[in-house]
Amino acid sequence: MNKKLLLSKPMRTENKEVEWFYEEGKIVITYPKKFGKIEDWIKSRIGGSEEIRRPLDKFTTFIWESCDGNKNLGEIISEFDEEFGEEVTPADIRVQKFLENLLQLNLITLIT
Repeated sequence: MNKKLLLSKPMRTENKEVEWFYEEGKIVITYPKKFGKIEDWIKSRIGGSEEIRRPLDKFTTFIWESCDGNKNLGEIISEFDEEFGEEVTPADIRVQKFLENLLQLNLITLIT
């Protein structure tokens, strides 16, 4: 991982459609589904939820809480490793993969 990336600060996006809350001590993220034409047609026929519900585990909850724009990626990885140790080895890969997923879903941005 390059130094510039390690210094970037993940921050949750300011999107009114995205909500998150605690449920049994862990984060749940909800946001509207984006339907294509075929998906919308199928949904109109058989029904279904209008939103995606993403319950996080204790590890991803820790990372999500850290995405406040105050800590850089290097600090998050270090704190994650310190908190969970062997359970999350290799910590840097686990944090990176989860943050990549959040970036693809536009749930976080990286501040450089």
